[in-house]
Amino acid sequence: MEYKRAFARLLDRPGGRLVLGKVATIVGRRIARSEVKIAYVHGQWTTRIGANLIPIGPRFYYAPEVFQKWEERAHQYVSETRDYWLRFYEPKEGDTIIDVGAGQGEDTLTFSRAVGKRGRVIAIEAHPLSFGALKTFCRLNHLSNVKLVHLALLDKPGEVHIVESESWMENRVEAVNGASGTAVQAGTLDDLCLKEGITEISFLKMNIEGAERYALLGAEKTMPCIRHLCVASHDFRANQGHGERFRTRAFVERFLIERGFTLSLRPDDPRDYVRDHVSGLRRN
Repeated sequence: MEYKRAFARLLDRPGGRLVLGKVATIVGRRIARSEVKIAYVHGQWTTRIGANLIPIGPRFYYAPEVFQKWEERAHQYVSETRDYWLRFYEPKEGDTIIDVGAGQGEDTLTFSRAVGKRGRVIAIEAHPLSFGALKTFCRLNHLSNVKLVHLALLDKPGEVHIVESESWMENRVEAVNGASGTAVQAGTLDDLCLKEGITEISFLKMNIEGAERYALLGAEKTMPCIRHLCVASHDFRANQGHGERFRTRAFVERFLIERGFTLSLRPDDPRDYVRDHVSGLRRN
């Protein structure tokens, strides 16, 4: 096994990556029993499975267990997006979707393909590293109907800090002066929609680790333009001892009801984070 790693390290450089990709593709197809293709594209090792191209990273690393999980991972993106966010809304050709907290593109992929060439997705991500991965992911998968926005959505413009967690999915925004972490630009959804000329939003997804309270306050003028939405509140994190700043569900529900939404909840779901999802449909 060690000689294989040494061989990969030797080839993982300009002039050798083409050969390494071809060899890895042959091995990957035998292990995964699927038509995978491995290649070095735009500074990233990538795996193509069917129509999906998944960035792996800048350095070559493929263990047998990784090969076996690729196809499962590609299907997981779609199934989890539909389970978490699209339970009460079905995207259609030509829709406009705003993906707040787009992460590395896991949900953006499904949104983009669902709305088609006539639709568009505004994918908003605050963390610089996640935004870089999101940009690469969209480019590799030719998601040409996606507009990428590097911004932390809050109730006013300014500068905020991203506080790192053990998992990138739990990074959070701190708007207080003197907070440690990575400085990023903040803005409001109202200002962004005005700048982009967005007057109708078919679906808004929001998953921003406790900052949803402030992002909604910065979307006051935009609310009448939204038809469907799903906001991930984070009371479950407060219950786990991560701090009362994550207890946002009561605020989210009240805010949406007062602005004309009929709510759909999932109180019987066994997953605490799904029970905290608040879906809404604008009342006619």
